[in-house]
Amino acid sequence: MFEIFSYLPTKIVFGVGKVDELPKFVKGLGKKALIVTGRKSTKASGLLDRVIQHLSAAGIESVVFDKITPNPILETVDEGAEVAIKERIDLIIGLGGGSAIDSAKAISIAAYNGESYWDYTRVGKSLKAKGAYPIIAIPTTHGTGAEADPFMVITNTKTKEKLGQGFGDLTFPKVSIVDPETMKTLPPNQTVYTSMDAFYHSLEAFININANPYSDVLAIDSMKRVVSYLRIAYENGEDLEARTQLAWASTEAGITETITGVVANHALEHGLSGFNEKVVHGLGLCTLGPTFLEYIFDHAFKKIAVFGREVFGILEYDDKKAAYIAIKKLWEFQEVFKCNIPIRKLDISKEDFEEMAEIVYGMFKELAEVTPGKLTKEDFVKIYEKAY
Repeated sequence: MFEIFSYLPTKIVFGVGKVDELPKFVKGLGKKALIVTGRKSTKASGLLDRVIQHLSAAGIESVVFDKITPNPILETVDEGAEVAIKERIDLIIGLGGGSAIDSAKAISIAAYNGESYWDYTRVGKSLKAKGAYPIIAIPTTHGTGAEADPFMVITNTKTKEKLGQGFGDLTFPKVSIVDPETMKTLPPNQTVYTSMDAFYHSLEAFININANPYSDVLAIDSMKRVVSYLRIAYENGEDLEARTQLAWASTEAGITETITGVVANHALEHGLSGFNEKVVHGLGLCTLGPTFLEYIFDHAFKKIAVFGREVFGILEYDDKKAAYIAIKKLWEFQEVFKCNIPIRKLDISKEDFEEMAEIVYGMFKELAEVTPGKLTKEDFVKIYEKAY
């Protein structure tokens, strides 16, 4: 029997042009905001200036912290927290992709509580966070689902640990403004990588042993939207209908991830991008995903068959045959976007697999336990070897 627990305290504001309604959603949340963003894209698009103007219209001062990079690192988060403390910030805004929003969440924890962010994580000192500053998420990519979950993924470059963790109510955004228009400037490769991140959030939640009918409906719908609209957005980034569909797919995936959670494929990817921070998360998921499904096939073929029928329209009645075809279709779909990249081409050595597995299994044992077949550290090594 399954149990359903659904909790989403975030106010999600979705639609074209909704960024311009920011003033009415920030009232009462703070007096001075730290805008956490990357170095280029929100400036080049003019979005950063628009957000600053909207905050000013709402009577809120703002300070920009623009040092966020893909695969955000602890040093940057702690630097952002120091800025927030010095400037007496009481509101944090994540503006950009998942890296900016994740960093905003982590900065909120560190700035409010006064120590390094890592000290509050389960692999750090495990200090109890007493609170956090309110967070507003304004995503400019359709992939991470960070607008609809309490999680953040931060890398400690000294230990090579890439940790995903949430702090419950403290790090759910108070408001998330999902405006597909802000995503039109995403370049083709980022369009693919972020969309495939959303795809794997949903696929992994779907095969999670704790999946339930509610999360399954969202997961299937999210994946169908990615399969239907990714190629359109890839070929024409200005197609607002495609951007809207992919943005909703990402938000659905974030909700699904919050309800059910991902499985070991995400843990395994954190090993790749933890050891080489240049590996883009969405691409890393594609590198491992089909191989991962092949590895757990005997434990998950019934659910994989349903995925194949619902998402790729497979008509085969026999579950094992349908599941086999589903994985083949997934390989083919990824190949359209040149995402079937083996680990050996990601500048990661085969000799690192034991250490990678040791680190990520230690951090994400719970994801192994909710994977069909309940994987071990040795299984992690074997999957890396199979995907090499």
